[in-house]
Amino acid sequence: MQLMGFMKVGELVLVAKLQVKVSIHSQLGIEPIINGVGPATRLGGLALSESVWNAMRESNEQSYRMEELHESAGKLIANLIGAPSSLVTAGASAALTLSTAACIAGFDRQMLIDLPFPQTKRVDVLVQRLHQDPYDHALSAAGARMRPFGDAKETTERQLIESIDENVCALLWRESTDKGALDLATCSKIAHERGIPVIVDGALFIPPLNRLKHYLEQGADFIAISGGKGFRGPHTSGLLVASPANIKIAMLHHLDLDERTTTWSHQISEGEFAELPSNGIGRSMKVGREQIFGLVAAIQEYLITEGYQIGDNEISECKSLLDQANRVQTETVVYSPLNVTNLHIHAPSGLSADEFYLKLATGRPRIILGQEMSEHGVLTLNPMSLVKGQGSLIATRINLIAIQGKGE
Repeated sequence: MQLMGFMKVGELVLVAKLQVKVSIHSQLGIEPIINGVGPATRLGGLALSESVWNAMRESNEQSYRMEELHESAGKLIANLIGAPSSLVTAGASAALTLSTAACIAGFDRQMLIDLPFPQTKRVDVLVQRLHQDPYDHALSAAGARMRPFGDAKETTERQLIESIDENVCALLWRESTDKGALDLATCSKIAHERGIPVIVDGALFIPPLNRLKHYLEQGADFIAISGGKGFRGPHTSGLLVASPANIKIAMLHHLDLDERTTTWSHQISEGEFAELPSNGIGRSMKVGREQIFGLVAAIQEYLITEGYQIGDNEISECKSLLDQANRVQTETVVYSPLNVTNLHIHAPSGLSADEFYLKLATGRPRIILGQEMSEHGVLTLNPMSLVKGQGSLIATRINLIAIQGKGE
């Protein structure tokens, strides 16, 4: 039976069978890029190693109760990285949201259901004005009201103390190059004396693991970490580090447990059990077993691989070829947050950084470089996504653009 000009079911099945034999890349018909930015979400993150792929395939072989898998993986990861407890999340942003939900609602089932509109005034999250960031949306998504304190030049202890009132549920802290910002130890001391937990946005900064140790020693209660950056795990994975009790709270906001109350139990402390959660604020941030297996494998691989600096040779090759041609200025600069060495490449004479960027991004092959230094006439090359041969390919394209720009 023919329906309104559509193909018959049999014809559709035949087309589908033929497409299975053709690569998805070919079917999509889009042009790939050379990723010179690194673990950027807009560019799909980093390539996964064979061991991570194998772990993700292993996760596909059996089913698990997800709360049991989360608890077991969280304990294993915590032991590996020296954390009190952990929870695999859908990226660092989800870890921030779950941290905030835990600070607002705790184990209160009704409040868990009501988020992001809880029946409480205690929803304010303090953040130094110097630490404000677009990623604050991850906290406000849980129903928090971000309240900045301090000014654009510095923050004082007095300003923090005076900002704390009965409406404050947490304090958010970030790494900052601003010398006027309060350090984590000072913020934690003041906040803890007043019963306020501290959330650290460590998405860009962990690994290395000595930073995690430092945050914990300085009083962080919740630490949000990316799984797809330095650990090179699945790009949509993240990690929340906190105390065992706070991880149990975060899990309740995260799990979808469509079960009967009479047949489910979740022990939160000796002799105490949580009420059955119901589609908490983290429901849209659910994590699959493949992400959990993949992140465990990635962290294990990171720990046993000395000098895990994939792409460094490509940076050296690119700089060498650019310096030999002497058409653009370059410098190698350590990028502290990701603990890698980037190559800074000045725009060729006669081109702005934006014009330089577009020529690279629209040519063949398409090359995407970092724009965080564009106001200074510089594009950045991060090594983390580069594979063998791409360093020289990038240099060749840049030298050609420089020649064309000068009309040689």
